[in-house]
Amino acid sequence: MKEILREYREEDYEQCESLVNQAWGFDTIYAPEALSNLAKCMYTKGSVLVSNYRMVIEVDGVVAGFIFGLNERSGKPGINILYRLSMLWRLIRVKSERPVNKKDFLNAIKDHEHNRNKLTGRKRSEITLFVVGREHQGKGYGKKLWSGFLQQCKDSGVSSILVETNKLGASSFYELLGFRHLGDFDSPLHEFATKGGQACIYEYVCK
Repeated sequence: MKEILREYREEDYEQCESLVNQAWGFDTIYAPEALSNLAKCMYTKGSVLVSNYRMVIEVDGVVAGFIFGLNERSGKPGINILYRLSMLWRLIRVKSERPVNKKDFLNAIKDHEHNRNKLTGRKRSEITLFVVGREHQGKGYGKKLWSGFLQQCKDSGVSSILVETNKLGASSFYELLGFRHLGDFDSPLHEFATKGGQACIYEYVCK
């Protein structure tokens, strides 16, 4: 088994998006297919664009997991206007239907960001997206990906790192890494993906 920890490349995108869909089930949450595909792109590509730390772990030529992060002391990435316009155009063209339609989706994004910003904004160092495929979990890949980002943040003088998660989701994993619960916030997006779950922010204090 050949294992490689390396920087994210553009050609990794489809595999990363597939892992995101596996973890959150966009295909079962959103309809029609055009809205599901848009949600996957906004979540995955958006995270790529707002991150300045991007690493994948490749196992036998396949992306087994990845971590995208924002280091507040390592430059300022951002979502450009062309990306925003392309997402808007795709959204306009969607002919929505249940279970989650276009209006639900837009309102969920708005409410999520509003409620999260009351707890903490987006300008601090943060894990923006972190996924390890189900068949590769429990093998230490997640810890290896996290260790690289943590070390870069420490070397840059970052004081703490945030992560958004769900109490019914990956919260126990982050607690094992040393993160501590910072606070909860209400999120329709989390409710779509994890029924009865609680959106929350965890913080890792760098030492």
